[in-house]
Amino acid sequence: MTSGYTLVASPLFRLSRQRLQAFLTEKYSAELANQTLAGIKEQIATTLPTQPLIAPISERLFKLGLTEYRQWQLDKHNLLFYRVDAKQQQLELLLLMDSRQNVQKLLYELTLLL
Repeated sequence: MTSGYTLVASPLFRLSRQRLQAFLTEKYSAELANQTLAGIKEQIATTLPTQPLIAPISERLFKLGLTEYRQWQLDKHNLLFYRVDAKQQQLELLLLMDSRQNVQKLLYELTLLL
């Protein structure tokens, strides 16, 4: 398949990762948060660079006018939104979130923090 794609974490992605870690730590424990995020990091790093089209275009973001982003269901509760730049061979990581969250509200809140 495709190889050589580079992962690029956007500032929004970094903030969303911090928010997810804080949420999991508060609701469950720091240990569970760290384990969950380590698993997500491993899954993204090992799968996405070689299978950039693993996920469909996100209907959630499409409705907001963001038509190039894909939505990957990483596990039962966690979603990754990312964009494929085939020309640059890059994968821009946009957002990491719990699937029960409102994506529009989360994007708004995180944008205010940037």
